[in-house]
Amino acid sequence: MDHTIYQPDLPPGLAAGAAWSVLGPEAQHAARVKRTEAGDSVVLTNGRGLIARARIESIDRPRGEWRLVLRIDGVEAAPAVRPRVTVFAPAPKGERLDQMIDGLSQVGAAAWRPLITERTVVEPRAGKLERLQRIAEESLKQCGRAWLLEIGSPIGFAAALRGAHERGDALVVADAAGGAPPPLAAGAPVTLVVGPEGGLTDRESTLAREHGAAAIRLGPHILRIETAAVVGAAALLART
Repeated sequence: MDHTIYQPDLPPGLAAGAAWSVLGPEAQHAARVKRTEAGDSVVLTNGRGLIARARIESIDRPRGEWRLVLRIDGVEAAPAVRPRVTVFAPAPKGERLDQMIDGLSQVGAAAWRPLITERTVVEPRAGKLERLQRIAEESLKQCGRAWLLEIGSPIGFAAALRGAHERGDALVVADAAGGAPPPLAAGAPVTLVVGPEGGLTDRESTLAREHGAAAIRLGPHILRIETAAVVGAAALLART
């Protein structure tokens, strides 16, 4: 499998035959870690659906910075995964949050925002969200995504429900007392809500039902936040 290089500035008008230079950490990773050489094929993506296949013409270090000079062989636009699954889930502690972001990226979720509920313990700060962005970028390259998992800012429970309703998303809440995932219209966007450790309060569960949420059970056991988020997203994507 060709090495994938994340290039957020890759322009939509890029065409076959064009030259493109990769600089900095991405170039160093390709040259030193992946051991790519002149003549090797690589894949470029901007994380917004654009995929360019290219060949390495040269690898050098002008002024001490690694550089890959590429020649574009072909460009394509990959459609986003459907349905678009947005996940609202509280941030679990420590490395579990990193694992959740990587897992959501692998299964094909479109976006995640940290959910603030009455029992939420962790509210990630800007520095942590930036780190999660980098994890999403690394996962994009590892699993061959064409669209980068979106990392959003914290959002309150009521606002999350209201936003899903206004967008017309099918609203699903992971709940140990729920049932099977409901049938979903092909391609219709879905919002998955995962509660905190200890679950949603009675008031929050009532508010979710008032917004038309369907409660789904994700297995015979109680799941950790990060497991419920990844399993729930995968189940909804498989459902359609």
